[in-house]
Amino acid sequence: MNLTVCVGVDGVTCPSVDDGLKQRVGTHLKNVVFGTAPQEFAATKTNNEGIVLVMLGPQAHDVIKDLCDDHDKKERRVKFIYSLSAGVDSYRLPDFTKQLHGVPMHNAQGCYSNILAEHVVFSMLYFNRSPWRIVESKREKKWDRFNMIEALGEKVVIIGYGDIGQKCGQKAAALGMKVTGIRRSGGNTVDEHGVTVRGNDALDEAIREADFVVGVLPGTSHTKHFFNKDVFAKMKPSAVFINIGRGQTQCEEDIVGALNNGVIRGAALDVFETEPLPKESPLWTVPDDKLLLTAHSADWTEDVAERPLNRFAEIFNEYVMHGKSDTYTVSLHKGY
Repeated sequence: MNLTVCVGVDGVTCPSVDDGLKQRVGTHLKNVVFGTAPQEFAATKTNNEGIVLVMLGPQAHDVIKDLCDDHDKKERRVKFIYSLSAGVDSYRLPDFTKQLHGVPMHNAQGCYSNILAEHVVFSMLYFNRSPWRIVESKREKKWDRFNMIEALGEKVVIIGYGDIGQKCGQKAAALGMKVTGIRRSGGNTVDEHGVTVRGNDALDEAIREADFVVGVLPGTSHTKHFFNKDVFAKMKPSAVFINIGRGQTQCEEDIVGALNNGVIRGAALDVFETEPLPKESPLWTVPDDKLLLTAHSADWTEDVAERPLNRFAEIFNEYVMHGKSDTYTVSLHKGY
């Protein structure tokens, strides 16, 4: 089975993706076509027997919709879709449930879990160790001894306890923290990391008791502005909010209000409602002791492009060998 791979990514990403694909699956590759709009794939759509879509970013919405318009056919031209990102909300999948019927979609879930979990631990220690004060004291040559906050025994609630959430739980538990993971299929169990896994019925209680509230929610219609003033009002004034999920899950106006008014102690944000974060956003002016702000870079490493391409190669080779793959699939109904 020789397949054409249609890649819908931005121009900066194209060269590394092209080289990576040819290195990993070149033997069974008929062609690689790049584009960001449907017309750039028109010839491939007309003349090709088998297409694999590799997508990243909002421009993929129109490409997916166009190439998957043969939903009335038994044999679909697109054999499967792969998202280079773990999040798939930018593709707006609910817009074309009909077009995607019978076309499997996979994503890079798990590729970034460890590095994101490390960032969560860093964020917690940032507020426990006050590096802004340490740096300023050194600059002023000031002998400034102050109390540190020990992580041991502190309570953490992870909202969205999937693969990334579990890595966060594992690392927090290794520090001796008491961790609760919240997920829809919760129950009341303790996993292999010593994390108590609960359902949504335990959410309010866990938030009220937590020293750190960690958001790892996907971006769906149900999670938009999930983290808002009502949630922050339930948190302890000494608690910190950390979000490494999706930017649309937080209401930034409410975050600024909660920080400036002392409703919560601090926040660590790596994702935002609009990216790049506009210069006029009031988040830029929140002091360092209240806000740790990173530019959606918590999972950026030297091999950031290689990880999802290795995953793609696994899935691609399964299709070549067996005609299907059941791993790392996306639920169109759930949106993740």
